[in-house]
Amino acid sequence: MTIMTLKDVEEPKLQTTLESLIAQVEAARDALLANGQKGLLQTLHPDQKLPDSALEALAGKAINLLHETQQLLEPAHLVLADHFLGYVSTKCLCAAVELKLVDILAEQNAQGLTVAELAQASGAHPDRLEQILRVLRNNNIFDLNAASGRYRNNRVSALLHTTDWTQWHNWVDLYGNEFYDIARGIPQSIRQNETRWGAQINFNTDDDMFTFFQAQGWLPRLHRTLGGSAIAQAPGILADYPWHEVGDRAILDVGGGGGGFLASLLRENPEMKGGIFDLPRTIEHAVSLFHEPDGPYYELRDRVPHANLIGGDFLQSVPAFEVYTMKWVLHDWKDPDVLTILRRIRAALIPGPVSRLVVLESILSDGQMGRLSRYGDINMMMTANGQERSEAQWRQLAAEAGWQVHSIHPLRRAWVCAIDLRPMEGWKA
Repeated sequence: MTIMTLKDVEEPKLQTTLESLIAQVEAARDALLANGQKGLLQTLHPDQKLPDSALEALAGKAINLLHETQQLLEPAHLVLADHFLGYVSTKCLCAAVELKLVDILAEQNAQGLTVAELAQASGAHPDRLEQILRVLRNNNIFDLNAASGRYRNNRVSALLHTTDWTQWHNWVDLYGNEFYDIARGIPQSIRQNETRWGAQINFNTDDDMFTFFQAQGWLPRLHRTLGGSAIAQAPGILADYPWHEVGDRAILDVGGGGGGFLASLLRENPEMKGGIFDLPRTIEHAVSLFHEPDGPYYELRDRVPHANLIGGDFLQSVPAFEVYTMKWVLHDWKDPDVLTILRRIRAALIPGPVSRLVVLESILSDGQMGRLSRYGDINMMMTANGQERSEAQWRQLAAEAGWQVHSIHPLRRAWVCAIDLRPMEGWKA
């Protein structure tokens, strides 16, 4: 008599499951390809407009499920290899940007270029360039026509063109080099008695990142990078939160810097007025941008009067307004300071039908589609001793500071969500 073991039972079941999985994934892939790249570009990956929100949500769910399935099947050593060899992808991308491969291919994208032609045009070593491109095309950066051996740009690599409105090539340059170096300080920074964060450890300084970058002459690159990101994320921020509810009220952008975000809000909402509250030296710069004739926001000067460009310290006090915004500010601070800032704003809030504070920050989440929030969390930890936060953490902080989370709005093509805080009734400062 033959005794069936668990292995004898489970192996055929697993084989059937995997064969079924392969068939279903192949069918889904073929159906997507049947729509053509043009169809995908128009719906999920349009360049000059936002994707359909329902389709984007479905695609995100599919990506998370597929990644969970991959994690169940992938050999453990490959998972580890992706981490300790992660520098390969980063530096191969840096090489492509430094050589301006995207710009070169854009000039010849109708027929593409062979590795030899691309090497000649970029001044690269042909054999080594081919090794770099092999890594990148398998990461969905660049397309290769196997029959002709010619490379072309695809929707991913095209974002790195030096004239692309999103300016992502600046992120590759800065984060793939200076921030890459900062990350060396992470292991030491997490030790129990360590007071310095990753950037300070790596560069052996007690300066904060902005002071150190300024001394090295890197600050303009940082501003270009963050400014380009703000432009790239603006369409979703403007479209997916109901800014029209504010009407003709004046919004005070707390920690609003030079006013790029405020200017985009006012241009999209003609009735709205605005102001900025930031450090005095920053406000001096903002005044020139809004009130000098050659300033980029000069046409908005009547809606952002001098009196609404206010210098100060939000840890001490905040001017009284009915509506506030804060974009990418609170992730610089630990919880005690965040509570202080939120309480200062709550105490200054003018009660009214549209009173609110709209916080634009990442919300930590698991899954493949949430990875940018986790990357951002580590970046804040190593550069500013800051952090991103989960939805539960935001709700707790809000409640302790006299706010309630009215709603959370996902924003297409943006790294942040709009966390809509409304005043909690009965709160006392």
